[in-house]
This record gives sequence, structure tokens and C-alpha cells, in this order.
Amino acid sequence: MKKILRIAAVLVSLVALASQAAPPPPAPVSSIIVMPWDLNQNQNLPRELKAQGFSHATVYLNWSDIESRKGQYEFAQYHRHLDAIVNGGLSLLLVIDMGGRPYKDETGQLVPNMSTVPQWITTAHPDMAMRNFSGDPSWQPDFTDASIRKYADPFIAQTVDHFSKRYPGKVLGYAIGLQEEHEIKYGQMGYQWRDYKESTQDAFAKKYNAKQPIINYNNHIAAGVPKAEPLLHAHKEFRETRLQEATCAYANVIRSKGAEAIGYFAETFTSHDAIYATGVVEKLAPCIDIAVIDFNFYDGYGLVADPDVLPTLANYMGSLGYKKVMVGAYGERWEAAKKTPELIPVIQQAVAQSLAQPHVMGYEIGGFHHQAGGGPLAGLQLNKLHARIAKPGPAVTAGTERRVRIGILGSTTNFHVWHGEKSAGRNTHRDALFASYKILSSEPGMQVHVIGEKNLLADDPIIGQLDAILVPHQVAMPQGIKTKLTAYWKNGGALIQDMRLGEFDENGKPTFDWMHEVFGIANVEWKKNGGIFLIDGKVYRLKPSKHLYAGYASITPRTGYQVLATELLQREQGILVKGERTLAFGFMPQLVADSTQDAWKKLFVREIAKVATKRPALQN
Repeated sequence: MKKILRIAAVLVSLVALASQAAPPPPAPVSSIIVMPWDLNQNQNLPRELKAQGFSHATVYLNWSDIESRKGQYEFAQYHRHLDAIVNGGLSLLLVIDMGGRPYKDETGQLVPNMSTVPQWITTAHPDMAMRNFSGDPSWQPDFTDASIRKYADPFIAQTVDHFSKRYPGKVLGYAIGLQEEHEIKYGQMGYQWRDYKESTQDAFAKKYNAKQPIINYNNHIAAGVPKAEPLLHAHKEFRETRLQEATCAYANVIRSKGAEAIGYFAETFTSHDAIYATGVVEKLAPCIDIAVIDFNFYDGYGLVADPDVLPTLANYMGSLGYKKVMVGAYGERWEAAKKTPELIPVIQQAVAQSLAQPHVMGYEIGGFHHQAGGGPLAGLQLNKLHARIAKPGPAVTAGTERRVRIGILGSTTNFHVWHGEKSAGRNTHRDALFASYKILSSEPGMQVHVIGEKNLLADDPIIGQLDAILVPHQVAMPQGIKTKLTAYWKNGGALIQDMRLGEFDENGKPTFDWMHEVFGIANVEWKKNGGIFLIDGKVYRLKPSKHLYAGYASITPRTGYQVLATELLQREQGILVKGERTLAFGFMPQLVADSTQDAWKKLFVREIAKVATKRPALQN
């Protein structure tokens, strides 16, 4: 009897230890942008936001306020508002604004001829401002300018030191505001790229013995061959390297004070990637402690009520190596259109999907005029949302079947070449990528990772863990990426493309090759209209569609490769060609939008699953 009691006691203690070893997941960081005029209008705002479910307030610290006179740092003007926020139960996320945003006073009114950069700097260094390719100056300072860096470093150090001491344990981190929109990118007003000032031109000429290319046009895939620019990729690397150097330098100043560096990143894989140089996101994981990937539910042309953008981008950030990620949901465009109530459920869904990912620690909301009480944001019901969040456990557990691991390549080079892309009224490349993630990640048997060029070029360990890599309509691609994809395939991985993989190089020059040798493509014949195909004895109809921008590519396979979707009148060719661990679609099944879409999407998933499961056992 005593032995039984002892065993029971041991079991009870083990259960207690197990429960202690698995504490509930921490509540997500939930922040909202709070401006001085918000607090002036509603002194009870912090408590209302706290009751609504927010844990943090994001506040901008203007360089021009803190160092209005050279070398003299004044912080008292922020104490009243920040004290009120902290005393109201919220913690802080502080943005160090030194990017040249137009200056607003405490009532929210623009002050003429002022920015968030101190006037004594602009007066003493008139050439420090960035210029567009027409020579027009901007408010944005050149973050590579020696005078800016000389003054910015002590300003950052003093600011971080002061507020960390005044609000110990209450500051999540300090965000680096390089330009007027606070994201790590090149700011932009209109379709005029920056920076083309004399010192930047000299630096580019010294490295490449040429002037920076002038990009003042769009490249549309539906129009056929893009305008090739011999130095387009060199320009991309030049700009991203400058962003990387400046960001890491400023992050090191923040870290030297024992604080965490936060970086805001704009939505990538868009028509405007090239202008903004948002591909720098692939190069900054070692320098940024907390990455915020944001979306304002706007694609540069119109409102986009898409809840899947932020979860997709959050997944991508995890693949790039960011350990702590927040998603930013902003509604200024919807506010201006007076459609905010329509956006609220979209934000709710986007945040919930994002928080389900293990590396996503929270979110930020911004761009709304009425932030508490009976305003639109009350509809978010954040407390209920947080209560439902449960982080997933490991992807593979004992006694369960391993899920197929799929990588989806998002090539920043592709979006750089197709700048301004709006074929069929949309960015086709972006839509193919995002739709692929949405469809495949909803499959319970698949674990999906959006990967970037960085993962391939650096031989990232994540690549060796993938059963297959899908390349969704990445039409422009460097040869180095093709080489890495080929090596991955030769090492046992499966490769899938959905039409036109790397048909152009990184400068937009035609290569006349879709990795034909790997995918077994002997010939490609373009068909303008839809078609009828035989697949496993069933008839499939592909109708013309604006979303597909073109008819389809009828592929003739090489010896040893099989046509799975044959044309009725030309059985030797078709739109689905399969080889040993390869699969090539001659169209984009994930973008079919008519009554046949379900059948094509099921085919898309089924054939990818078949080819992906053929990889040999993974090596440790």
C-alpha cells in the first residue's frame, strides 16, 4: 500500500512539474499610435485604450523637438503625455523620428517650412537633403550623409538613455525613423525615385563607373518584354546596401544603451518595391530586434480588403530570421474614404491569423481618428481576440505524420524589374505569390514558408528542411538564384513553377529559358484564348480571364517528362508537365476566378502534394 501511495505521489508531482513547465503563452503586444492631439482631446484616452485591450501606445519623438538647438537636449515637452500614458496602464513603443516628416504642432496642424529634422541642421547643411531624379530636394535627409550621422548618433543615444531611465521596464523598444514614413526604405512622393543628389551620384559612379539609371516608366508583364536596364540590379544592391549600413549603425547605438532596436518594414512584393528598396528587409535580421511588417490595406492604386496579406508577410519575416515580429494594420486610406467600419473585420481576421504564428509577438494599429469609446476600433473586441490566441506547438510531434514542407519563393528581384506592374488592373506576380500561400497554408497536411532570395543565396538551413519549393510567377530572376534552385533539386528537393520562371534576368533582359533542362521543357507555344484539357480522364476547361492576363502556355515536354494535362487536339503537349521531382504549370491555377476555380485549385494542391512527397529522408 505504501508503495502505491509513493507512486501516486510521484505522479502527482510530475503532473505539477509539467504544468509549471508549460505556462500559458504571454499576451500579445497590442499597440496603437497615439498623437499629442489625441491626448489633448481626451485626457482619459490611455485608460480607455487599456480597457479596450491595448497594452502599448506608439509615440513619435521628433528630433526637432528634442534638439532644437545644437547639442542641447530637451525632453520635458514629452513628459506630460508619456506620463499620462504610463499612468493610464500602457507601456510604450517609441519611434525616433529623424526622417524629415512634415512637422505638426500639438493640435495636429502642419507648421509651414518645418520638418522633424532640426532647422539648424538644414541651415548648416543644405545639401544633406535627398533629391529625386529631376533634382528636386525633399524633406528627407540623406541617412548616409556624414553630417547627419555625426549628429544623429548622439541624439539617439541621449534619447534612449533618458526615456529608458524615466520609464524603466515600460519601453518595448525604439524604432529607427530613417525617412518620413518611418519604414526602412526610401521615402517617395510621386513616381520620382530618390536619391540622385551629387554625392550619391558620385558614390555610384565610383563603384560602377556610370550614372544611376533613371526609372520613370512602368514595366507590365502583359505588355511583353520589359525595358531592360543594364544597371538595374546594381542600382538595387547599391540602394539596399546604403539602407542596411545606416540602419545597422543606428541600431547599434540603441543596443549600446541596453534597449531593443525596432524596424518598420513596408509591405514588400508590390509594384513599388523598386522605388522604395524594400528588399532590404532580407538583409537586416541581424540588426533588428523587433521587426514590424505593415500594410495599410491599399496597393498604391486602390483599397484592398485582404486579410491574408499580413499573415503572409509575417510568415516571410520568420523565414528571413526575424525572431520577434509584429504586424502593423493601418487605416488612413480607409478613413479618408469614410469606409473604416468595412475595414474593422478585415483587420480582426488579419491580426488573428498573424498571431497564430509562433514568432509573431504582437501588432500595432494606426491611422484612425476615433480610437476609443464608441469609435470604430471598439468593434475589434481585442480582449476576446487575445483570449482565443493559442500559439501552435511544434510542427512535428511523436505519433503524428510529418506535414509536407513547402517553400514559396518571393524574389525581390522580380518585383524590382516589374516596377509599377498593373497588368489586368493588379500586380499579377504579387497575386500569384499571395494566393499560393493562402491556398497551400490552409491545407492541414502542409507546412508553408515564404522564403526569399536571401535564404537561397546564404544556403539557409531552412532550405534543407523543405520537401519542395514553388516559384509562383517570378518572371525575372538572377542566374545565381536559378543555380541555387537547380542545386536544391539535384540534392533531392522538388521544384514547382506556375508559368514563366526566370524568363528575364535581373535587369529585364530576356533569357528565353524557364529552367528548361530541369523542368523538361522542349518548347513553349503561347495560346491567347482558353482551352479544354484532359486530366486523368476528366475534362477541364480553362476560360480567358483578366486575372490571368494571358491565355496559357502550351508546353511540349522533353523525353522522360510526362504531360498530365493534355490538349484535346494536340495530345503531345499541354499545360501541366511532370518530371522526377519537377512540376511545371503553363498557367496560374491559383488565380482562376470563374466557376471552374475550385477544380483548378484542387488540382494545384493535389499535384504539388504528389511531387513534394517524393523527397528522400531529410539529413540532419
